[in-house]
Amino acid sequence: MKNKISVRHSMPGRVRMKVKGPGRENGIWDTLEKTFTQSTGITQVRINRRGAFVVLRYNPELITEEDLKGIAENFLPAGNKAGSCAADCGCTSPDNLDNPVKPAFRRFAVISLVMGGVFIRTSIMGLAVAETMFSPLGIIATAAALPLIKRSVKHIKEKNFNLEVFLGASCIAAVAAGEALTAFEVLWINSGAELLKAWITERSRKSIASILDATSHHTFVLVDGVEVEAEVSGLKKGDVVVLHTGEKVCVDGEIIHGEALLDESPISGRADFIPRTSGDEVLAGTFVRQGVIHVRADKVGDETYLSRILCLVEDSLANRAPIESVADKLAATLVKVGFGATAATFLITGSYWRAFTVMLVMACPCATVLAASTAVSAALSAAAKRNILIKGGRYLEEASKAETICLDKTGTLTTNEPVLDSIIPVSSHEEEELLKLAYSVETHNHHPLAQAVKNTAERRGISAIPHSECEYYLGMGMRAELEDCEVLIGNKKLMEQYGVLVGKTSSKTSPLKKRGLTVLYMAKNREIVGLLAFDNLIRPESKSVITLLREGGIKNTVLITGDEKNTASELADRLGIAECYPSLMPKEKAEIVSNIQAERKKVMMVGDGINDALALAQADIGVAMGAGGSEVAIEAADIALVNDDLEGLVYVHSLSRETLKVVNQNFWIATGSNLVGVLLGAVGALSPVMAGMLHIVHSAGVLANSSRLLAYSPRPVAIEAGSEPKA
Repeated sequence: MKNKISVRHSMPGRVRMKVKGPGRENGIWDTLEKTFTQSTGITQVRINRRGAFVVLRYNPELITEEDLKGIAENFLPAGNKAGSCAADCGCTSPDNLDNPVKPAFRRFAVISLVMGGVFIRTSIMGLAVAETMFSPLGIIATAAALPLIKRSVKHIKEKNFNLEVFLGASCIAAVAAGEALTAFEVLWINSGAELLKAWITERSRKSIASILDATSHHTFVLVDGVEVEAEVSGLKKGDVVVLHTGEKVCVDGEIIHGEALLDESPISGRADFIPRTSGDEVLAGTFVRQGVIHVRADKVGDETYLSRILCLVEDSLANRAPIESVADKLAATLVKVGFGATAATFLITGSYWRAFTVMLVMACPCATVLAASTAVSAALSAAAKRNILIKGGRYLEEASKAETICLDKTGTLTTNEPVLDSIIPVSSHEEEELLKLAYSVETHNHHPLAQAVKNTAERRGISAIPHSECEYYLGMGMRAELEDCEVLIGNKKLMEQYGVLVGKTSSKTSPLKKRGLTVLYMAKNREIVGLLAFDNLIRPESKSVITLLREGGIKNTVLITGDEKNTASELADRLGIAECYPSLMPKEKAEIVSNIQAERKKVMMVGDGINDALALAQADIGVAMGAGGSEVAIEAADIALVNDDLEGLVYVHSLSRETLKVVNQNFWIATGSNLVGVLLGAVGALSPVMAGMLHIVHSAGVLANSSRLLAYSPRPVAIEAGSEPKA
């Protein structure tokens, strides 16, 4: 078969290959992994069996990408050369992957139908049902238990005596003792637990999905002076890409013609638009907000900065170590206690019947599956009702264990839109008069700072003065002629272009810039008359959220942002954030998180852009702000606040603690009833059938206790007064 191995992602020292053929057979993948591991030049091997991907890190000086493909192609046996249709087409979307819910549901439905039929026959029709090994019910019970028995045998060969071994032995013993209905009760509880677990797993997998494509699919390339539409995937190094207002940059490269305002917040986190012109570098994933530029592509496809960040995000997500939960520890203990209690009962009483009853009591999987799964499921559902997506029980559990919380600034602690913070008169003009002039100049400007001026003027009921002429200067500001005067609003460059002296305003601008505000000058007839100071509005709930998180157990708060030092430090001081790291690029943010983790502290990272994605993946718990955030950040995170509501942090942190409490209560319900059942079984006061009924009774208790989480509501977050801008 040709093209059996295809490269899906490549960069120097790293390659991801799609392997068509072997499916998910463990033995083949294990051998393939061993083959790669033993090959010279390969430093790391990671295999995704479900998606049929192999990710390799290697030394390019010792081995080439073609050599790696050759190793994989020569390894696969002939019988695996013909892949399935799904494999041949190379599609790895969630719809093409095996869905664990369907077989789990079929198994649960079949067992439920059999038990329903037995109930109708015995309780409604009053007829007896044979339960011996060779009766219809016994044969069906044996068939239904075969998957469990098969897994049990495998575990025994591996000398791993876990809960499945205990369950398998209980089912065999029940059928052999002529208690096929009891075996069905055990299988019904077990299949229900597996269905619930599969459902949670599948929902989490679909939520995470693959990292989304963060660039456009089509663009325009300059060919012989003519703009020609082209596929982004077909771009080559050296192509000249033409980017217009509103389009997303799809290559890393240099501007060779034109000028534009770029929104670089997805990469750097900076909220203000950056003027770029010929000779400046641009990165894929940023946006052209105003202007037209011609960009010579230096890096395309997998080589772009954005793609490298996504590659690192993928590795960080895949290489996380699994945690050892409370349920896992209890499962190991339960197996030991179960075997011990069964053996002790037989040695003390000499009764196979009593020992068998004790075994059935201890075979209940509630303590290790339902106790945790039902609570987690209820908590996930409660969070979903508040538009909070938690991508699995592991992340819910870890949320309350975080000691340090790292927060991005723009879009997380502040809104994404600038606001007019203050108007400072420099001459005899009144503040109201300056706002009227500014509104008149900015009427037709769509820049976010202009919009902030217009919003303030409209809120105060101020009307604009008609202008006879207006000019927009990219990256500098506006000029307009109003009745009998000329008005300029912009930065220092615009003032210098028109010969306006700004030196006398330094005493007024310095305090504003130290606060991290963006300052524009306003000149009337070439004389400075005022200053406009802009800020990103702090979310009114930010300070209260940080306070409540501290009260809930968060020991350290850290601000990590791409914004400048003055802006970041001023915000940290206002919100009482202990540590501040400004002017960071995405990889540097992840390094800060890693350094904190190196001090053996669990870290929760909260962010909203591509620039936060790597840090979100690196953290023990990544939380993405949803509505205003990038898709990549949401996919890289473990928890997504879909409504872009910071209060969700407090809810998640509190819900995590409450869920762990309920899980522990469920463990006590399950194990406590088990202990009572063991005592009753040992003294002969409990029959095997009643032991099976005990499973159903305390399962109902666990479900009832877990359902309390559906209506869980923590203490409300106080909204800080005075969070509105002063202007």
